[in-house]
Amino acid sequence: MNMERVSLLGKQNPTLKLTLAGGLALVVFLVDSFGHYATAIMVLYSIVVMLVATVLSRRGTLIVAIACIWATVLGYLIGHLDEDSFSALVRATVACLSIVATTALTLRIQADSARLEEQVRELHDTHEALNRSTTELAHATRVTMLGELAASIAHEVSQPLAAITTHGEAGLRWLRREKPNLDEACHAFDAMVSNARRSSEIIRRIRALASKSEPTFALLDINSLAVETIDLLDREVKRYGAVVRMNLAAGELIVNGDRVQLQQVLINLAVNGLQAMSSVQDRARVLNLRTHVEDGQRVFLTVEDSGVGISPEVAANLFSAFFTTKSEGMGLGLSICRSIVEGHGGSISCDTGAVSGARMRVELPVYVCVDA
Repeated sequence: MNMERVSLLGKQNPTLKLTLAGGLALVVFLVDSFGHYATAIMVLYSIVVMLVATVLSRRGTLIVAIACIWATVLGYLIGHLDEDSFSALVRATVACLSIVATTALTLRIQADSARLEEQVRELHDTHEALNRSTTELAHATRVTMLGELAASIAHEVSQPLAAITTHGEAGLRWLRREKPNLDEACHAFDAMVSNARRSSEIIRRIRALASKSEPTFALLDINSLAVETIDLLDREVKRYGAVVRMNLAAGELIVNGDRVQLQQVLINLAVNGLQAMSSVQDRARVLNLRTHVEDGQRVFLTVEDSGVGISPEVAANLFSAFFTTKSEGMGLGLSICRSIVEGHGGSISCDTGAVSGARMRVELPVYVCVDA
């Protein structure tokens, strides 16, 4: 909540505050000068100072305070100078001291408020700069990751292109026969169109991963994202001699997130799992990918490998920036994954209690549509 909107008399209504302050000052002056009351009504000038302090600058507040002191002295001279009692002088003196004390306190509050506002602005600027740096770092990591997956990407693109060539040649043969077989030719051309769309979709995904843009949140299905990512990593899976087993929850698991960023997280976890199994010889290299929902509120995406595992000491620092167990690693991948997941309102963790290998768990909030 914006604190300036809490009060009807806040900075949203400076004219009203100045009008009230002026009216109060006039009433106090008239009552003090011509009312002949034995009360220290002049103390109310302190309220006038406090009212104008929320609108005027330090200099303006100081001028109003001096004017209030002069009004107190003038009121004493007009209405109380001829009194025999010493109490009128005491009341005027107390009122002047009250105005001085209130002014000093108000100016101190103004100075503290100005410093606080400046610190808030600096904190906001720092936060914005950090967000920009995180986005740029995530983009740089994606580009590096795409470079490492260049062979897999080339394989993924070459497959539908080769299929297009094969079906195109077959379709031409069916048409060039002495008696053209139009049904077979149409079937071949349909396959060509399907593979062309597939290659176009692969290129679109790669361009999205390589693009440098602000996160775009939209509704997406975690299950379809998982299938799409594993398809992209098909050659990597074969290169490491591994098998992927997918156990996806029934139906759609809809979350509100950025598809590119979440796919970056899943690719990173899957590739780490495949690399962790590269030295395993005594058991099958299996990458398990599971999704499920708990209480209809949280989506869980689990990536588990059958590799060498992670010690509790390593797991404690696994998501820290620049911490890595790879000889050529930079230690940024999992740190960026954590930033991305937390930016989606979720969490990421490593389970070291797995029988073999490591189990990475991503938790995200389920999208809930709230009717207006």
